[in-house]
Amino acid sequence: QIRVRVIEGRQLPGNNIKPVVKVHVCGQTHRTRIKRGHNPYFDEIFFYNVHMTPLELLDETVSIRVRKNGACSKGCWMHIALSGHFNIMFRNIHVSCLSVFLVMRKWLLLSDPEDTNSGAKGYIKVSMFVLGTGDEPPV
Repeated sequence: QIRVRVIEGRQLPGNNIKPVVKVHVCGQTHRTRIKRGHNPYFDEIFFYNVHMTPLELLDETVSIRVRKNGACSKGCWMHIALSGHFNIMFRNIHVSCLSVFLVMRKWLLLSDPEDTNSGAKGYIKVSMFVLGTGDEPPV
């Protein structure tokens, strides 16, 4: 099971915005409830049940996008960029010494994939981890 917690956003551009976060993992997509403001607090956890080996999981990605609800067209999503990537691959968040996939309360940079020179478009704080059969989630 893959768990992604969308905690909060900061410095999202615009006035009187209603942001929504879309998380796509292993062919499954979840969206947060719509919040108000450019510093929204979401605190939502999404569960993705997958049946694959840890080696297969390494090549999968987590895509996190933020959109100002109703403020732009269907394709107007801001993408998370972590280390210059628009998607986060599990191989990049693998903690080899612990044999787990873990990101705890990290701020991720939002950017516009259509205009990479436009700079930061805000931040989203997330936690992500993978649990195998019988594993206990981190506190």
